[in-house]
Amino acid sequence: MAGSGTGPTGVPPLHLRIQRVARQRVRRATTNPFEAGEERVLLVHCGHHKAATVWVRQVLLEVMRRYGLRQQEGKREPIRAATDVAFYANAERFHRDQIGARLFRGSHLIRDPRDLVVSGYEYHLVTGEPWIRRPSPRYGGLSYQEYLRSFDEHDGLLAEIEWFARETGAAMGGWDYHQPEFLELRYEDAMADDVGTFDRLFRWYGFNDTARGVGLEAVERLSLRRGGALPNHARSGRPGEWSARLGPEHLERLDELTDDLVRRLGYDGA
Repeated sequence: MAGSGTGPTGVPPLHLRIQRVARQRVRRATTNPFEAGEERVLLVHCGHHKAATVWVRQVLLEVMRRYGLRQQEGKREPIRAATDVAFYANAERFHRDQIGARLFRGSHLIRDPRDLVVSGYEYHLVTGEPWIRRPSPRYGGLSYQEYLRSFDEHDGLLAEIEWFARETGAAMGGWDYHQPEFLELRYEDAMADDVGTFDRLFRWYGFNDTARGVGLEAVERLSLRRGGALPNHARSGRPGEWSARLGPEHLERLDELTDDLVRRLGYDGA
């Protein structure tokens, strides 16, 4: 489309991509989001499926664009020397040897496992992500989505608990919560006080007043209370929704498969 800035494939033409990279380099060389005297270090965020990963990413992208910071998706390969922000949507993929000797400041965000089960169940029923539509021997040749849709809600939630325990629950349970480089955050605190939680995060990262202001403006604009970072991506997201959906059989099965993860993470009183 004329004037859209993209070619027929939806990818910006080469000259526009070159211009964008050039502007990014200029911003990175001439601006600094960190406090005076603070060394420019690698920033690392580690999250979990359905634990506000899209929200955190979009907020951080606002700061990155302003200052020309370069992001890398944290998978299993080494983090490049030119990378400023490594974003691990799945925290289990983070390993220190990917960073080498670089200094870094990290953040890690978790959510009540019971709400993750309910949120994951609702999301997996409707998402179009390719992985969930691939046939699997685990489900008798069905995709996970087809398998999940074959049950009523009660049994579907039991199936989701099995998936959660094997995937997200295992990652949350295996995380080291005593790493000095990491600020530990909770989804529930961010929902109760998003500005305060993100301000704490930005100060941990070493951002100066201007950079914190950029980030907090993004927090206000992208607040989950106003629909989140992406339309239709997040449900209401209120903590404690699990209590209306999970019965004793669900909770017992969750504790059994995750070695009492709810209790180990301190959510048993919630």
